Formats: sequence, C-alpha cells, structure tokens
Amino acid sequence: MAGGCATFCVIMSALAVPLMMFFGYLCATQSPMIDIPENQKPDAGKGCFMAAALYAVTFAAAYGSMQSSKQAS
Repeated sequence: MAGGCATFCVIMSALAVPLMMFFGYLCATQSPMIDIPENQKPDAGKGCFMAAALYAVTFAAAYGSMQSSKQAS
C-alpha cells in the first residue's frame, strides 16, 4: 500500500509544481487573470512559488520512496 501512496504523491506533485509556478508567475506579473486585489498579488506570487518548492520536495521524497520499495522487492 505504501507504494500506491507514493505513486499518488508523485503524480499529484508532478502536476502541482508547474501549476503553482504558473499561478506564481501570473501573480508576480500583476496579471488580470488572477482575481485578487492588486496590492496582494506580489505576496500571493511568493506564496505560490514557495508552495511549488514544497511540492518539489514532496515529489523528490515520494519518488525516492518508490525507488527504494522497488529495490527492496
């Protein structure tokens, strides 16, 4: 079961990193596509970039877990 959980985390993280980077880019460039007040967009962009970094760490940890479970079996 741990392999299935790690696989799920890898897939979700692989999708989340580019999505959060895109949202961060939109906020950082003050894009009208993001409907929040203009003065909050820079902080929102930083938050999105930090979330993308945390998802990348999750991806690395889950992928490492998947690889180690393959070698153990």
